Amino acid sequence: MHHVVFLVKKRPDMSQEEFARYWIDDHTPLTAAVEGVRAYRCYPASGASSGAPFDGVAVLSFDDADSAERALASPEFAQALADAANFQDVAATTSFVADERIIV
Repeated sequence: MHHVVFLVKKRPDMSQEEFARYWIDDHTPLTAAVEGVRAYRCYPASGASSGAPFDGVAVLSFDDADSAERALASPEFAQALADAANFQDVAATTSFVADERIIV
């Protein structure tokens, strides 16, 4: 599996609860609708994450790098990216590509 991992920082004007609610209830349907996504896991921090460099983690999973490339270039993913500003500090959110290594 091929993954894109997002380290997500919430908008500073939102509580952790508001951030998590918007992310899960409003944003995830947009991302889940992107063709080629095999799994979409979201890990909003529990409670206040005072001092932490980010407030949640999202992992988008694809069959392979080519599938990921096509999905990330799609209009559906562009729509999800446009929605990010509704709950994320987009300047502080970052991502990286990773290949899975299952240990246990």
